[in-house]
Amino acid sequence: MINSFVFLQHTSNKANERGFTLIEMLVVAAIIGFMTTSLVTNFSRTKLDLSRTVNLMKSTIRQAQVNTVSSTKYNDYTPCGYGIHYMNATSLAIYAGPNAATTDCTSINRNYAAGQDSIVSTQSIIDANIQFMSSFSDIFFEPPDPKTYLNNSFSLGQAPLAITIGKTGTTCPQDCKTIYVHSSGKIEIQ
Repeated sequence: MINSFVFLQHTSNKANERGFTLIEMLVVAAIIGFMTTSLVTNFSRTKLDLSRTVNLMKSTIRQAQVNTVSSTKYNDYTPCGYGIHYMNATSLAIYAGPNAATTDCTSINRNYAAGQDSIVSTQSIIDANIQFMSSFSDIFFEPPDPKTYLNNSFSLGQAPLAITIGKTGTTCPQDCKTIYVHSSGKIEIQ
């Protein structure tokens, strides 16, 4: 009887040395699962916020284009066109050109001029972790065709204007997206 007790005692000591308990395994699995979920959620949210911001800025540019094509009045006058102006690293503005009834629209400077043009609205980037990666030249849409002027220049063969938006503190192309505005009026995201 004493021999069987020693055997059982010896066997139970070996059982304790063999591996991990079920509770230990569940705790480790829960920790790994929590960390994985946390990382995936944060990564996905950053990508989603960047995509939303880029789409919002594209929509703002498109709004200036639509205002031009539809000859939308501003302050009871029809402007020579509508444009987009870089304000700072987190905002841009839609501006209305001078009054088409009192100005020769073919000879104006289409870049934003504080005394001549009017700010219609501003659009800011809400997420503090996203910004314009650099300043960009003005975009101006002029009816009736409409023509798209990039930095006061119109030529169908000219390179598109790039507006790059990305995460603050990063370098592109990682965590960045670019809106390209073509002189043909095409607006695309890459």
